[in-house]
Amino acid sequence: MPFGRCICTFYNNGKANVMIIDSFEVDKDHRRKGVGTKLLKRAIDLGKKYNVNSIELNVNKDNAAAIKLYEEVGFKKTNKDYYRILL
Repeated sequence: MPFGRCICTFYNNGKANVMIIDSFEVDKDHRRKGVGTKLLKRAIDLGKKYNVNSIELNVNKDNAAAIKLYEEVGFKKTNKDYYRILL
C-alpha cells in the first residue's frame, strides 16, 4: 500500500518542457520518516526521464514542513504569482 501520492502534469510552454507537481501528499502516519523525500526524488527522476527543463509546484506559504522538504531536495522559491477562482 502506498504511503503517499504525487500527481504530475507535463506540458510544453513553447520554450521548454515543464512538469507541474499538481498534488503531493504523504499519509499522516508516515510523515517525518523519509517517505516525502523518496517520493519527491522519484518525481524528479521521472522528470529527468521525460527530459523536462523544469519542475514547478505550488505550496501554501504557511506549510513550513512542505517548504523545508522542497528546499532540501533543491527547489527554489520563485517570483511567480498564481491566481485561482473558486466556483
